Amino acid sequence: MDELELKLQSAINEEEKHFKRFFSACNKLNVDYPFNKKTLENEDVVEHLDQMTWRFVKIQDSIGRRLIPFVVEYHFDTIYGLTFKDMLNKLEKANILNSQDWNLFRILRNDITHVYPDDDKLVDTLNEIYLKKEDLYEIYNSLKKSIQ
Repeated sequence: MDELELKLQSAINEEEKHFKRFFSACNKLNVDYPFNKKTLENEDVVEHLDQMTWRFVKIQDSIGRRLIPFVVEYHFDTIYGLTFKDMLNKLEKANILNSQDWNLFRILRNDITHVYPDDDKLVDTLNEIYLKKEDLYEIYNSLKKSIQ
């Protein structure tokens, strides 16, 4: 394996661990969905929501920070001089990733990290993350399949 293949494998291994724990937390939340303000008063539920959101942020960050650049480099030989938007555009043109879908997850990631616990937007963001969990996995899976 060359250096890029090792980096890709490392990024995939990281995503697999995060998704395993992310989906485990989501599965424990099935009976509590959709979430509401009352849901956030239950400490057991909040524990699983914390795990879900923390893993969501880790997944979103590591896909953007590691996997997307490595996949672009794999397909196009270099990422030198490319902005992140350029990388997304290249992946979109190659039918690997829909940049609008990715940007939705970026917005959710920013919302969940910058929203205050008493903000009404928190419940909406938690529900959206839970609802879109399979879509996030599809983005990851599409990136992964493109290098196999």
